Amino acid sequence: MDKPLRILAVVNVPWDPRLGAARVWIELAEEWRKAGHHVEKFCLTDAFPEPAPSPAVAAIRLLRFPFRAARFIRENSERFDVVDALVGTLPFSKKSLGFGGLIVARSVGLYYLYEKFGRVAAKRWTPMSKGKLLGRPFYWFFNWRARAASQASVHHCDLLNLPNSDELDCVRNEIESAKPAIVQPYGLRPECAQALTAATAGPEQRWNNKKVIFLGMWSVRKGAKDWAGIIRQVRSRVPDARFLFLGTMIANEKVWNDLALEPADFIEVVPQFDPADLPRLLSDGTVGAFPSYVEGFGMAVVEQLAAGLPTVAYDAPGPRDILANLPQLLVPAGDATGFGEAISAILTADLAHYRELSDRSVETGRKFSWPDIARETAAEYRKYLHDAYG
Repeated sequence: MDKPLRILAVVNVPWDPRLGAARVWIELAEEWRKAGHHVEKFCLTDAFPEPAPSPAVAAIRLLRFPFRAARFIRENSERFDVVDALVGTLPFSKKSLGFGGLIVARSVGLYYLYEKFGRVAAKRWTPMSKGKLLGRPFYWFFNWRARAASQASVHHCDLLNLPNSDELDCVRNEIESAKPAIVQPYGLRPECAQALTAATAGPEQRWNNKKVIFLGMWSVRKGAKDWAGIIRQVRSRVPDARFLFLGTMIANEKVWNDLALEPADFIEVVPQFDPADLPRLLSDGTVGAFPSYVEGFGMAVVEQLAAGLPTVAYDAPGPRDILANLPQLLVPAGDATGFGEAISAILTADLAHYRELSDRSVETGRKFSWPDIARETAAEYRKYLHDAYG
């Protein structure tokens, strides 16, 4: 049991660090390998090497992925001690897989909490179109299958790996599962944390800039419908405040439409960027802003903290754990007015207060380190692996 672990990562997206789910395994695998463990992966492009010719085929491939992953494990069951699989990608019993090691179902955003938000969002805002009428049965079927696969993978796994305490509470009290579970956050590679901190401009310059930065995809879940009110609230108190939306991954027209604004010189939208440029892009920001209603974790918050940006977030799964020692940065979910007030309070605080809050932000961001998390996770896997083999 003291030998290096042989770990298989299973995830139904391409092995691309620009994709949040894949990034978790890619960066964990890097640290595990440094510690001497053997790590392999089975991802979407391993199951289906050729590009999907259409969105419909891409969706069907996601439904077929678990069967391809299961076949790979059956054919290679003796080569691994641990299968670390995204929830929903391995909805089969260990007996059917012919695998005697530890099967971990890893959440990067628990389906149950995301569905709960979806129901609330549908009541509060006009639901997004689900395509043409003929396509709606397929949409319903796809989501039903995905939900069933997620439930089955939770039922059949040996261990749940959850990224935040709200998910553990949900598993115990709402899903009512007694499945063994650990809570392990995500982290930054040391070189990334260092680059973010090193690129940061001096606190006086950032304090003078009055620049608010949102980092993340533009979606209702991440607060797209709240930003118009947030901007109005901030600009009413800080007229020279500016805003930067980074990595929206959507046409700029959609952003402006949600903001109910014409393009304005105090707002910059950057749909995509090279991850290597993130330290530079965050370097002159004053405040981070993350009005997301539910997250698996919320790496954008950690990255902005590491760059010295006090980051205001909704008091929601993910950010709630990250900002536990900075509760003044948490605002009740959906309170756009309170969110704007919290940003404005930082923008109008004196320099000494801002400097102190910025320093505390850096300290908080650096607590989330992949080497530490990888080591602790491997230790937990060893413990449960002993029980699995036993």
